[in-house]
Amino acid sequence: MSRKSVPYRFDNGRGQQLAGIIDMPMQGEPDFFGIFAPCFTCPKESHAAAKVCRHMAENGAAMLRFDITGNGQSEGDFAQETFTNRIADLVAAARAIERDYAPVKLVVGHSISGTAALSAALELPEAQAVATIGSPRDPGSVMEKFRRQNLITEKGDEIEIVVIGQRFTFARSFPDDMTSERTIADTAKLDKKLFIFHAPHDNIVSFESAQAIYDRAASADREIVRLDESATHLFENRKSDAEFVAETLLDWFRVHLR
Repeated sequence: MSRKSVPYRFDNGRGQQLAGIIDMPMQGEPDFFGIFAPCFTCPKESHAAAKVCRHMAENGAAMLRFDITGNGQSEGDFAQETFTNRIADLVAAARAIERDYAPVKLVVGHSISGTAALSAALELPEAQAVATIGSPRDPGSVMEKFRRQNLITEKGDEIEIVVIGQRFTFARSFPDDMTSERTIADTAKLDKKLFIFHAPHDNIVSFESAQAIYDRAASADREIVRLDESATHLFENRKSDAEFVAETLLDWFRVHLR
């Protein structure tokens, strides 16, 4: 089945327009709609987002991948963004798709966006499944790692954080927001199908986070899906890793879609 990629813009609920792409089948109605939020500083064209969404579209689903506020082609100042706003962007994306197309059935987040998806899904009753990909157990653990590795520099009212070798500026309040989120409690409330995808040797977010998310989740239907031994955090080397994620999700929906 061929696909088409359609530019799509929507309001984040705070007066800013976010840029997205909907990958969908070339012909006919999609089997279902989903959203995909890229990793911490990644755009919608990142390897994981593009490869997973395109493969799903080629096999009947419609997937919105988008730039969070202040990133890529979206409006806003990335330096002023927070984990709370990342959750809100996911919810806004799903509600925009529901308004313009159909209720969102799948919420996918890569890395820290997967952590955000655990909270966002609680506000999306029509969503049947949530998938995290290489996601940290909670945002507080991310800040602990940055501090432990001396990757945070304070500069007046701002801080600089080195993320995978690149420097990014954030407001001084960013760490407090990251550590105050109720991710643990929200994960414990999650009762949807939960896929926890993780590369066994992920050198950005350790595999132990997958087990922590699994242990905290309330859902009786949850599973850790171990990726290939050679899979990387960013999916930059192997198209097959993204296709495996997509096929796993598609297979579940072929049986459980309602």
